[in-house]
Amino acid sequence: MTTPVREFDRFEELAGTQLYRRNVFAVTGLPTRASGPAVRRHRQKVEARLAVEESWPGAPEVAPAGGYGKDEVRASFEGLQDPRRRMVDELLWLWGPSDSGCDCDPDVHEWHDAAVLLHARVLEAETGRSGLPVEQRASLWENAVSAWGHLLADGRLRQHVRHRIRAFGDPRLDEDAADDLLARLPRLLVSPFPQLFADQATATRLTSVCSAWAGFPPFAGLFPELFERAVEEAYEKIHGDLLAAERERESHHYREAFLLLRDRVVPGFEDMAPLRPFVSDWRYDEIAHIVAVGLNNLAVELLGVSVHRPPSASRREEMLYLAEKAYEIGPDRDSDGLKENWEFIYDHLMGTGRPPVRATRPFPWFWFLLVLVFIGGALSYLIGAFGFLPVLFTGVAALGVGGYIVRFLVWLAGGVRSGRRRR
Repeated sequence: MTTPVREFDRFEELAGTQLYRRNVFAVTGLPTRASGPAVRRHRQKVEARLAVEESWPGAPEVAPAGGYGKDEVRASFEGLQDPRRRMVDELLWLWGPSDSGCDCDPDVHEWHDAAVLLHARVLEAETGRSGLPVEQRASLWENAVSAWGHLLADGRLRQHVRHRIRAFGDPRLDEDAADDLLARLPRLLVSPFPQLFADQATATRLTSVCSAWAGFPPFAGLFPELFERAVEEAYEKIHGDLLAAERERESHHYREAFLLLRDRVVPGFEDMAPLRPFVSDWRYDEIAHIVAVGLNNLAVELLGVSVHRPPSASRREEMLYLAEKAYEIGPDRDSDGLKENWEFIYDHLMGTGRPPVRATRPFPWFWFLLVLVFIGGALSYLIGAFGFLPVLFTGVAALGVGGYIVRFLVWLAGGVRSGRRRR
C-alpha cells in the first residue's frame, strides 16, 4: 500500500530559501548512506563536542556562520530515525558515487549531486549568506535548473529512490512511495522564489530563471499557484490604497488623493511586473482595471472642477499624469474609453504636455460635397429672390451666431461623454 502523501510533512518543513541548510545531513554532517552503528557513533561524537561548545559546524558544503545550535542538531538526529522524513532529506543531499548497489547509471548520481551543490550555492548567494557577485549567479541558476529539470523529466531518480526504500526495510515506507516523493519534489525545489521575490530588484532579475524552471514539464504550471499568495497580498494593498484615495477624492481633498495614487497605487501595481508571466490573464486584467478606473475617476473629477476654476500648472500636470497612466495601465477592454478621456483632457488643457497619438479617420467627402450642393442651391434661390448684398450680410451674421452655438454644443457633448465614462 502506498504511503499517504500527507505523511511526508517534511516537505512543508523544508520549503523556502533554507531547504538545503535545514537538511538533516547538512546539520549533522552525516553521509546519506549512513545507518545503524555509524549514525550512533557520529551522534556521540557530536554530543560530546556540544557539551563543551555552543555550536556544531555541520557539513562544509553549506556550513552557516556560527554553525548549528544544540537543539537543531538534536532534532536532526531524531529526524533520521523516521525513514519517511529521512527520504525527503536524502533527495536533497549528496549521494556520492553510484557504487551502493542501486544499479543507477553512473551519471545519475553525478547530475544529482551537481544539482544539489549548484542550487544550494546560488541560494546561499541570493539570501546574502555568501559573497558571490550577482553577475556570477546566472550561470549557477542555469546549470542548477538544467540538472534538476533533466533528472526529474526523464524519471531516472526513481530507481535510486526505490533502492533506498528497500534498504530501509521499514513497513511504514514501501517502494511505491517513491512516486509520491518524486511528485512533490519539484514544488519544494522552487519554494524559495516567493521569498526571493520580496526584493524588487531580485524579482526582476529572477523572472527569467522562473521561466527556465517552468520550461521543464515537472515544473510547468507550478508558478501561478506558487505566487498566488504574493499576488493576493499585492492586490489587497493596492485595493486598500485605492479606497483611501477614493475617500480623499469624495472629500474634495484632491492633492491627497493624487499623492496616494501616484506614490502608492501606481508603484504597487508596477511592482507586480516580475509576476506578470506567472499570473493568469484574467487576474492581472482585473487588477489593472481597478487601478486604471481609480486614476481615471480622479482625472475626470479634476477636469470637471477646472471648468469652473482654471487649473494651476501643477494641477494640469496632475490631470495629464492621471489620464496617461490610466490609459497605460488599463487592460485592452478599457483602452478606447481611457484614450478618449486622455485626448479630451489634453485638448481641454490647450496643448499642455505631450500630445497623444491620435488615430486618423478618413475625411467624409461624400457628405461634404452633398452639403456644398445643398448650400449652393439655397444661395442661388435666395440671391434670385432678395439680391446679393442682403443675403451676404444675413449669412455672415448667421455664421457668427451659429459658431457660438456649435462651440457650446461641442463643449456640452464633451462634458456628457466624460461624465458617462467615469467608472
